[in-house]
Amino acid sequence: MERSKVVCHMYVSIDGKIDGRYMDEEGSNPSGAYYDEALWRFGNANGNGRATAQMYFANAEIDYAQYKGADVPDGDHVLKSDNYWVVFDRKGRCNWTQSEVSYGGKTAKVVEVITKKVGNEFRANLRKLGIAYIEAGEEDFDLELALKKLKSLFGIETLVLTGGALINGAFLKAHLLDELSLVVAPYIEGNHEEKGYAELSEFINDSFAFVSAKPLEDGGVHLLFKRE
Repeated sequence: MERSKVVCHMYVSIDGKIDGRYMDEEGSNPSGAYYDEALWRFGNANGNGRATAQMYFANAEIDYAQYKGADVPDGDHVLKSDNYWVVFDRKGRCNWTQSEVSYGGKTAKVVEVITKKVGNEFRANLRKLGIAYIEAGEEDFDLELALKKLKSLFGIETLVLTGGALINGAFLKAHLLDELSLVVAPYIEGNHEEKGYAELSEFINDSFAFVSAKPLEDGGVHLLFKRE
C-alpha cells in the first residue's frame, strides 16, 4: 500500500460516547489503561484532529506578530523520530509550545498536517519549535495525500487515529478507515450531548467485519473490526 494504513482506535462507553463522566469512574481504570497501552501496539504514530490537540496540548497564547514577514521555505518540513503525534490542523490553529507529546508511556514528535492556505507566521513558529509539518490539500484536506506523505517521508506504516469525532468522520467519508478498534468501558454514559464515534451529516456505506473480542478485567471489552 502506498499510504499509511489507518486504525481508528477509540475508548467508548457502552452507548458509544467518546467522552463523558464514565472516564472518571474508578471502575473504568483497567479498560482505560488498556486502551492507552494498546494504542502503541498498533503502530508508532498517533493521529488527532485539531480540536483534540487544542484540548490537551496546544492551547497556549502565542504572539504570531513576531513572525510577520518571516522567510519560510515552501513545501514540507520533515523531521524524523521513532514515534509521532500527527495532528490534522487544516487552518493552523494549534498553539504549540513544545515539539513532543508524552502519552501512554511513549514520547512522540509532533507532525502537523496543514493545507497550503496556512500562513507563514504559523509555519515559522513550528520551525522555531522543531515541529515537522506537511501540506495536504489547498483549502481542505486531501487525506489520501497526507497518508501517502506520512508513509513516504516519515516511514509511518500505520496511523492510529484517536479522534475526535470530526476527524474520524472525515476519514470514514474518504473511505480511509482500514480497521476499527473499540475499547468499551463497562458504563453507559447516557448524556446525549456527548459525541459518538464519528460525526457526519450523511450515511457512509463502508461495512466492517468482526475480527476479535477480548474481555477486560473491569467488565469492558476490546472489539476489533476490519473494513471489507
